[in-house]
Parts: sequence; C-alpha cells; structure tokens
Amino acid sequence: MAKKREPVDELLDALVWMRRKAKKHEAVDDLVDALVKMRRKAKAKVKAKAKTAKRKRIKTRKKKSAR
Repeated sequence: MAKKREPVDELLDALVWMRRKAKKHEAVDDLVDALVKMRRKAKAKVKAKAKTAKRKRIKTRKKKSAR
C-alpha cells in the first residue's frame, strides 16, 4: 500500500517541476530550499515532542510501579 503523501510533498514536486521549466529559476530555488528547511525543522520538532512524551510515560510508569 502506498504511503499517503503530504500536501508539502505535492508542493515541492510542483516547485521542482517549475524549476526545470523556468529559464531563470533562482527565486524558485530559494523557495524550494526554504520549504525543505521548514519541513526538516517541523519533522525534528515532532520527533523531539514524541521523545519527550515517551520519557514522561516511562517516568509515570516507574512512579506507579514503585508504589
């Protein structure tokens, strides 16, 4: 089963297509770079939140088992 694509992926594909078709594509390059950077930051933030939530769950389990 194919993984569901995010809207950001669709946008990046469209921008890459535009880059290939454009004669002067510096602005498109900058936009693609900015979107990729934002996407990486967002994924890292989600990953960090998940890690923090996992630590909290482990701590509460340890407190419950100690009682």
